[in-house]
Amino acid sequence: MTPDDANVETVRAAFASRGIELLSATARAFPNETIVVVEVPEEVLADAVRMSSEIETTLPGSYLLVVRGAKPPASLHKGNVSSVNDERVSKLIELLNERSRTSEQQPSLEYIKDAAENLRVAVTRRHHVIFGRRGVGKTALLLEAKRQIEKSGSLVLWINIQVLRGLDAQRAFLTIVQRVCELPLVAHRNRTAKPGSVDLASTLGQTAQKLADQKSITREQVAMLVPAAQRLIAMLCTETGSDLFIFIDDLHYLEMKEQPYFLDLLHGITRDTAAWLKVAGIRNQCRTFVDNPPTGLQIGHDAAEIALDITLEEPKKARAFLTHVLQTYLNASNIANRSGFMASGAVDRLVLASAGVPRDFLRLTARSIQIARLRDDARSVGAQDVNEAAGEAGKQKRTELEDDAASSAGQAASRLTALERVRAFTIAENHHSFFRVGLKDKASNPDEYRLLQSLTDLRMVHLIKGSLSEAHAAGERSEVYMVDLSEYSGSRFKQDLTVIELRGDTLVLRKTGKDGKSLAADTARKIVQILRTGPEFKLQQFSDLVDKNGSG
Repeated sequence: MTPDDANVETVRAAFASRGIELLSATARAFPNETIVVVEVPEEVLADAVRMSSEIETTLPGSYLLVVRGAKPPASLHKGNVSSVNDERVSKLIELLNERSRTSEQQPSLEYIKDAAENLRVAVTRRHHVIFGRRGVGKTALLLEAKRQIEKSGSLVLWINIQVLRGLDAQRAFLTIVQRVCELPLVAHRNRTAKPGSVDLASTLGQTAQKLADQKSITREQVAMLVPAAQRLIAMLCTETGSDLFIFIDDLHYLEMKEQPYFLDLLHGITRDTAAWLKVAGIRNQCRTFVDNPPTGLQIGHDAAEIALDITLEEPKKARAFLTHVLQTYLNASNIANRSGFMASGAVDRLVLASAGVPRDFLRLTARSIQIARLRDDARSVGAQDVNEAAGEAGKQKRTELEDDAASSAGQAASRLTALERVRAFTIAENHHSFFRVGLKDKASNPDEYRLLQSLTDLRMVHLIKGSLSEAHAAGERSEVYMVDLSEYSGSRFKQDLTVIELRGDTLVLRKTGKDGKSLAADTARKIVQILRTGPEFKLQQFSDLVDKNGSG
């Protein structure tokens, strides 16, 4: 047990001896002090505040005690529900809205391991770059890795690049250096004699601050700090006998052209030390390395890659993972039976609408329940409720498209135009919800293909088959994509569309409309037959939208 854990238990026991059971108690370390934050039921907040001064005196002098009021969790008994209007379902909606997005302050309700055992890899002593679409669980993976690493006694530093958005590589790096300079005081706060890293951190921190205060700084000036920062990290790791893990979340919020220089500086300060970088971002909005001159973090050489995406290429795996995630929320809401308020067809449609993205799946579940409750005498969520929720979500995704495009200024309009062209070609002209892109076309038009991939990262288009053989061209293959459900659904499906749906673990080809026929892809051959019916989209339709210098 760490000193912080021991002091938290001391606080918990002290309140318990005075008749107050804490709802939560956590310790957060800062330079020169540690704050223990406790939550108590609101009805006893005044009493707890009065007691806190006395309890604080039992803690070491560097500890402060903060008391907050909170509502205790609902005391509902776990059991079956029979209606979407059950009180437990209300609790579920609340949890889904509160906890579907993770952060350092609010981690996942429960971390769900994936089949690839990515968590096992993420905690190892190696630099890693974690790629995935928005909402697939990059932050959740980093936070669980951070939790396990902290538990093992290693040092950690968490940086969310969204806070640094708008900065160039130099100023973002100076912020990291200043945060690193805080670590020795935290690591050695219980020691009377301060080791050498404390003085070095003080000097380096002042130098970094002076540079940051200047109106204009060069890369050369900032690079001069790398040797001292590297020495500080090596010294700190030696003094503490532990590793340092630096978590960089949402790299894509740093402008793309700045990312290789930023990562190059970080790589420099961790060379030949026991410090490890864990960097997460959206693949096609990240550039980790440029080769002329070699700058950044080269995947496969300097760092290993962790790919998180679960797509509809493997519908069985996607459905199993998403329903497992949902089950943790049902358990927390004391709901024993999902079928009591949600039809199986609704689950299928939720998996399809989210295309394997957990955050979208959870948000759509919450909104679908709310929509179902608006219907008179509604007892369960149906596929039509999910369609309407997906239509609403599509508008929000377009707003997020603007937000996520921050890593490549000026590209938001290009992406929106690209989406409109894909939608017009697929839905309006060819009456399909899916389309093919030839691998030869992909190789011949890399910039246009990168633009298409940016739409997949933003969850407007979804990959459903990575390699499909062509029927009448031996040796030629295609990728198959599906337009997001929100682009052709709402309160009702568009009619006379050839769409791909999901029934259980099986993809189904269906013609929308009253007399629409369907074909289940229950064999590998049928899957190929179904996907070959998709029209072929030519990437040259994007030629006027891309930057031929490679930043498209």
